[in-house]
Amino acid sequence: MGLSKEELRKEFAADWKKHYQTKTLSEAGFGRRQCKKCAKHFWSIEERDVCADASCIGYEFLQNPPSGRKLSYVQTWKEIEKYFVKHGHTSVKPYPTVARWRDDLYFTIASINDFQPYVVSGEIEPPANPLIVPQTCIRFSDISNVGVTGRHYTNFVMVGQHAFNNKKTGQFYWKDEALMHDMGYMDALGIKKERLVFVEDVWMGGGNFGPCIEYFCGGLELGNCVFMQYEVLPGGKSRELSNKVIDMGAGLARFAWVTHSAPTSYEIVFGDVVQKMKKDAGEAGHDKLFLEFSKHAGGMGYDEVNLPAHKEKVAQEMGMEMWELYAKLSPLFSLYAAADHLSTLLFTITDGMLPSNAGGGYNLRMIARRTFGADEKYALKLDYGKIIEGHARHLHPIFPHLKEGVQTTIDVVEEERKKYRATQEKGRGKVLNMLNRHKKEGKPVGEGELLVLYQSDGIPAEMVAQVAGEAGMKVEVPADFYSRACKPDEEEKEEKKPLGESYPNTEMLCYNTEIEFDATVIGVEGKCVVLDRSAFYPESGGQVSDTGFIEGKKVLDAQKHGGVILHEVENASSFKKGQKVRGKIIAQRRKQIMQHHSGAHVLNAAAREVLGMHVWQGGSHKDEQKAHLDLTHYRRISEGELCAIEKRANEIIAENMPVHKKIYHRSEAESKFSFRIYQGGAVPGKELRIVSIGDIDNQACGGTHVDRTGDIGMFKIVKREGIQDGIERVTFKCGNAAVKHVQERERLLKEAADALSVPEAQLAPTVTRFFNEWKERGKKIEGLTAIVAQGIAKGIVEESEKKGGAVEKEMELDADTLKSICKAVMESKSASCCVWNGQGEIFCAAGKGAKVGAGELLKGIAAKMGGSGGGGTTFAQGRIGKK
Repeated sequence: MGLSKEELRKEFAADWKKHYQTKTLSEAGFGRRQCKKCAKHFWSIEERDVCADASCIGYEFLQNPPSGRKLSYVQTWKEIEKYFVKHGHTSVKPYPTVARWRDDLYFTIASINDFQPYVVSGEIEPPANPLIVPQTCIRFSDISNVGVTGRHYTNFVMVGQHAFNNKKTGQFYWKDEALMHDMGYMDALGIKKERLVFVEDVWMGGGNFGPCIEYFCGGLELGNCVFMQYEVLPGGKSRELSNKVIDMGAGLARFAWVTHSAPTSYEIVFGDVVQKMKKDAGEAGHDKLFLEFSKHAGGMGYDEVNLPAHKEKVAQEMGMEMWELYAKLSPLFSLYAAADHLSTLLFTITDGMLPSNAGGGYNLRMIARRTFGADEKYALKLDYGKIIEGHARHLHPIFPHLKEGVQTTIDVVEEERKKYRATQEKGRGKVLNMLNRHKKEGKPVGEGELLVLYQSDGIPAEMVAQVAGEAGMKVEVPADFYSRACKPDEEEKEEKKPLGESYPNTEMLCYNTEIEFDATVIGVEGKCVVLDRSAFYPESGGQVSDTGFIEGKKVLDAQKHGGVILHEVENASSFKKGQKVRGKIIAQRRKQIMQHHSGAHVLNAAAREVLGMHVWQGGSHKDEQKAHLDLTHYRRISEGELCAIEKRANEIIAENMPVHKKIYHRSEAESKFSFRIYQGGAVPGKELRIVSIGDIDNQACGGTHVDRTGDIGMFKIVKREGIQDGIERVTFKCGNAAVKHVQERERLLKEAADALSVPEAQLAPTVTRFFNEWKERGKKIEGLTAIVAQGIAKGIVEESEKKGGAVEKEMELDADTLKSICKAVMESKSASCCVWNGQGEIFCAAGKGAKVGAGELLKGIAAKMGGSGGGGTTFAQGRIGKK
């Protein structure tokens, strides 16, 4: 069997009775047919020769809505939820939009992500079975469609209908049951089965595949029911899964829209929010025009709808000039996109992802800047705070947690606007230089350069087009520019090289109190020794490894490869397989690192209390000397905030809270403590070790920790630095390391005070006074130096013009003074000179009428003195050997 999607389509279509024929559809009167336009096979009750995809029939539902219920967005979900709960499904809470439990995704892109990989594989039980979930999904691949087609978003609620058929349940919920309930809940929405068309297709992903059935109504795809049935094997083979999964995903927005005759789904999804936006922007009068546009072009994607030929065709069909049609609708396209983008920012910022120049934050910054650019270009008069508040209020019945992120989102958006304006100011000159270059070369500005300007400098393509217009030039911004500019939803994973042999997992003793242990060597891998059991903590989660000794030989490092610990040991080749050995950890070092690791958890909790719940760990490092924690925050942490964080951290330590370490089943841990446990990123396995500090912090963590916060000792922040946009690095020390740091600071203060003969309390004002006096003296010295330089230069000019050649002199002057002398010589008629100092700095100058230019002078003299340099006819500089 071929495993490309196209080959699977052919295979499944050839055996369609096995893969697509169901008792549910047959008994409901559906027959199998083939579309004369796209050639896909589909099922419908009525006799028809085309399927119901928008590309084949357009948006028929706009003229003939399939339901008269006209439910609001929230009401639509409540009706769907009511149906499924009534029919034996459990409604579960949606997972966060930031997929911190996954190591391959920045954002949740489908409802099935909530249950991958462990529930889908059958390793752990699902939270309910079957279940329904209103999962907000974040996708950027269709960004250029958003606002134009009426149906595309960067965030949308996927109604997830899932059932997990495993050994325990048997096959209790499969194709017939899934399709029966899909028709059932659509009937509850007023959509009768006679209006439905089920289209056959294939799904592939994550090493699995299976048939799927997409269902349409009047040109709008409503959902896709995937039957996750097969597993991909090496060599192009496959086998049936023992755990078969129903993965139905349907767009909530589309169900709300299909029951209305609104021009776009945005009117329903954003409700009063978008109506207020349209009123503020003066765009409330184009609804009928957009409705007519949707009938003609709504089924197209940006690759079609933005092509000149298609634009012209749509305009002709509507009886308008193309420029007139798009001049009226483009502001509305951008307004709808802005409503979507601000909603996406609210969801993701509330869930802890901030705009930045890297990772998932890159795409968030992109949509923020796209919104700011559209606001300026079309004078949309967006009230960002009111829009964000309105989104949270409108969605509160489904997503009550959004209200907690409103103020942070408003603050973040305001910070992003400041950065956007700063980028515009700095980037304008760069854009003008690029445009002038292209003007001279007679070449148009290409898409590649627009992408580089955006991705490297954050300069929006619209800004380039605007600056070009002001300069009398034209730059075309591709319609799909932002789809090309966005980064993939997947994170890149680093793969480790395989070991030479297969070993059983190492028994980890590092969580016990013993410092010495007995073990058996089970292998040697290069510089590393593999033991059957070990008390050495392997580097992980930002914590460095333990060091110590095995049979008296130094252990320099310990790393984990899967479940196997590799001990880097001096003279590893001296160890033999089967050898009995004794290991010993350096206890004091372990204790200090434990204090730093537990201190990092305390810092995280304190930072959340002071800065807000948007703070997440973005990276960490803990060693013996110090530790740092990278915190997500949208602006620089102030000195006042740092002091408040440090004070709160020491209060937590003083309270001597218990630090509990306990193993939980993954689903239990997520349910009990929320997804905030994934501070350090994704943690593999069906069981999680949760480290809890009282009731203020709970994290999935495999590190070594103290037993009570009081064991951490003194906590001292020693440094703050911004390592990238949206990430603040806070370096700190705990215990003896903190005490030593404070003592060293006190010693330095005392030495400085003694040197100035003032009390420590007077040190700051005394240093300030000395600095100001030094600056004044510096100014006087600069003035005197200039006078001296002028006098020397005058003498050199006279001597050079008298002898008719260059004056060569070594002078014990600094480089700036030598340059000042050269500057005066350059302004002469025909004088020239070459001057240098004992530090090997050499400078040459020549007046316009000099016989030999400065560059030639330098070349000749530097060669004699073992140096080099370069320059022009009037000035040159270089280096020669020091004396």
